[in-house]
Amino acid sequence: MKRLVLLLLAVFVLAACEDEDKDKKAAGAACAGAPAQMQAHPALPAGFPDAAGIHYTGVQQKGPTTVASGYLTETIGPAHDAYMKAVGNARGYKVTHDEQDAADSEVNFEGNGKSGQVKMVQECKSRTTVTITIRPA
Repeated sequence: MKRLVLLLLAVFVLAACEDEDKDKKAAGAACAGAPAQMQAHPALPAGFPDAAGIHYTGVQQKGPTTVASGYLTETIGPAHDAYMKAVGNARGYKVTHDEQDAADSEVNFEGNGKSGQVKMVQECKSRTTVTITIRPA
């Protein structure tokens, strides 16, 4: 039984390393053409902050949850910093948790009766995708 647990743990660790290597490799690749931007600013909750340079590509309502997608023409570090600053400086909002890895990042937030997460993935050398999930608190 102990060997089985160790084997499963080893498989999990190897799979996680493989995913991280894949993400790092993609982050260093040249970017293809940028996705089409929305013509108008998406309908987000009042006062929800935009990071400097965000290009929105879509927004969906999933019940009471709003999911906006877009990108920044930055690598993961500056993209993460942009959302930390935007949420941290927005009236009524605060960062509740953040995490940054080699090619992805999360900034969790709450405020103004909302909570959610900004998820970022560096998809190529100079572009980071952004997915913002906003739900009632």
